[in-house]
Amino acid sequence: MLKSFDALWRGWRPALRRAVLCTAGMAGALALGWSPRSHAALATSRTPGVIRQVITSKKVVALTFDDGPTRRWTPQILAILTHDKVPATFFVVGSHALRHPTLIQDEVRAGMEIASHGSRHLVLRGKDAATIRREVEENAAILKSLGAPAPTLYRLPAGQSDRTALTVLHQMGYQVIGWTIDTRDWRRRYSAQQMVDLVLKQIEPGSIIIFHDGPNSSDQTVAAVRALIPALRERGYQFLTVSQMLKEEVLNRDRLGDLVP
Repeated sequence: MLKSFDALWRGWRPALRRAVLCTAGMAGALALGWSPRSHAALATSRTPGVIRQVITSKKVVALTFDDGPTRRWTPQILAILTHDKVPATFFVVGSHALRHPTLIQDEVRAGMEIASHGSRHLVLRGKDAATIRREVEENAAILKSLGAPAPTLYRLPAGQSDRTALTVLHQMGYQVIGWTIDTRDWRRRYSAQQMVDLVLKQIEPGSIIIFHDGPNSSDQTVAAVRALIPALRERGYQFLTVSQMLKEEVLNRDRLGDLVP
């Protein structure tokens, strides 16, 4: 029974799994034969993983921006977010922040969430624990020196990791954040409308959307952000930072981890 249900659970679409958890709750899920083992696709406290979507029935969404700050793109994106009163999460590269310290301070004053993308945008896959710790600690020190709170969220450069990287990040107290929808703006070959259409096609409650405000950003990214905000609001979505949205989880990930035998 358990084995067959696990296979069925993994085969369901994320939206369907989320609907079961949201409507039935823990008691209802257990009544259906759900076991703590069957949430293996989710990040847990004992098996650190990557959070790619928040499990919620509420129409909330998080805009995230990687690789900044940059003098050209960050101020334009920040101006749109501030004007439209949209909180967002910036995954900052420390070496870029040191070149543009006032932009980090502008993000903090605007109420944006500052998260870590490494001090050098180092891909952590295949690196030893000491190298990983040094990369992560250096960026935390940089961000705090520029007036940002100590980061608690980490996004993996290139989205690449392995067991060592995830374990070290978890031990250091970080939640590793992936994404639900990749706008692919960094490729610089998609129009703003194409990016907006992609997001609107894939959007679901709890989605994490990735854009970039780094060197690979463009005018199309800026235009896409400007157009996407009213389009999502028209559909009833509310914008939150990633940390704010994680508080909307239907089932707490740490508690799920505690339940694993």
